Amino acid sequence: MVNVEYIHLLIEQKWGITVPYNPALQNVKVAANMKYLLTAVDRANKILNGDAITDYGNGEYATLYAADTVAAIDATDRLVKIEPKFWITTTGDTSRFEFTMSARGTFMVDWGDGTKKRIVRADTESVTYSHEYSVAGEYKIGFGGLVTGYNEDTQSATIRFSGNKNTAKIEGSLGRVFSTIDNGDGTVSQPRFYETFYGNSNLKGSIPGTLFDGIYGQPIQHMFRLTFQNCSGLSGSIPENLFAGLEGTPKAGMFWSTFNNCSGLTGSIPENLFAKIEGVPQYYSFLWTFSGCAGLTGKIPGKLFAGMKGAPAMGMFNGTFSGCTGLSGSIPADLFVGIKGRPANNMFNAVFNNCAGLTGSIPENLFAGVVGAPANGMFSYAFAGCAGLTGEIPEKLFNGIQGVPAANMFASTFSDCSGLTGQIPEKLFAGITSGPAAEGMFAATFRLCWGLTGASARINGVPLYQIWPDATYDDVAACYLSMYQLTDWADIPIEWKLYQPEE
Repeated sequence: MVNVEYIHLLIEQKWGITVPYNPALQNVKVAANMKYLLTAVDRANKILNGDAITDYGNGEYATLYAADTVAAIDATDRLVKIEPKFWITTTGDTSRFEFTMSARGTFMVDWGDGTKKRIVRADTESVTYSHEYSVAGEYKIGFGGLVTGYNEDTQSATIRFSGNKNTAKIEGSLGRVFSTIDNGDGTVSQPRFYETFYGNSNLKGSIPGTLFDGIYGQPIQHMFRLTFQNCSGLSGSIPENLFAGLEGTPKAGMFWSTFNNCSGLTGSIPENLFAKIEGVPQYYSFLWTFSGCAGLTGKIPGKLFAGMKGAPAMGMFNGTFSGCTGLSGSIPADLFVGIKGRPANNMFNAVFNNCAGLTGSIPENLFAGVVGAPANGMFSYAFAGCAGLTGEIPEKLFNGIQGVPAANMFASTFSDCSGLTGQIPEKLFAGITSGPAAEGMFAATFRLCWGLTGASARINGVPLYQIWPDATYDDVAACYLSMYQLTDWADIPIEWKLYQPEE
């Protein structure tokens, strides 16, 4: 005869579901009848799907099977059902569909043609699953499951449809299938949506606001890296609560290229998109996050990175808004107010590059918290191509930078900012000391800034080209390209005015 304990152990062994015993039960080895089996299975289904699927009164499973081992196994196989929580609608010419998964647990795929596949995984190795359709067409594929573990490799993807040209629409919640796992010790295990939809060029429609429901707590490295990169067919606004469950300290690469080149997205960037992420930035935290999202409009929210507080990290805002030509209004003065500390390599490289719709003056205290010796590429291309910016360059913009030159430290910083006016401030680079020239240190810094007047850049009244008379084309090429209006144009060495030596 089958006892109560056997049923609980069977459910846990087959699906990793721990069904709690009734507190009133004194002997777990007492013989079980079919009604108890149904009760245990009902609870298992609630854990899986959040609702019961059996009816003890007149349901199809109310028949009393013989209470032996074979009947119990057969009954649980047919009773425990995984309902879909996330759906993909394919393009109309789909004859084959595949995806890759690296997670432990029990999962179900409804291929949309009447075929269903149960996947039971005891490890987290990456495995590709595919399905061939007898007739090419449009199919709605459903995904469900109970996850029990994730691959901890920072380059792994929990679920990946990347490069799949057959993905036309997504619905529901992927986070309800691959949810946050409470480890019971105050920590959680997280999925990693690295490249999940990367390169799905036929994916249309909006990003579901519920897509990452079920995800909560501390983020992990590369958690949303490249998630939607190159999904140019996506439209609509970025849901405000898309990452609402995440809270904790920043992690490296957590939003690296998340929406990169999603040129069809529209509307404003939600102010509270990263509201609960608080702490010291990590390297590449927001690398290229919105880069190439030319359809985004409105102002950059002043509190978008309000939780970022601490020393700069390498590439932390590298290219964050690069190519967002639809963004408008002024750059918020408090956008990076919490960033305080020594410069890091590429920390603001290309942060606003080619944001041609931005207007107003550059805030004087935008980088006020950054204090210390120059770092490689720290402000390279920061405002390059921002033709809509107006007014004078703030004299104290780089006030905290003090030390010998670093490679590419101001390469193309203001390149093609044709709307900037006034003279180059006398003290703009006042903290740069006369150490040896560094490669690319002032390359194309003011390239084609035709609105700037007066003399070329100086430190303590001495032109840069006199402080570094031996600078080569690699160091200063095109710093003042075509800026004939400068009063000392005739005195500026050729190395500072052209891209390369004349043949």
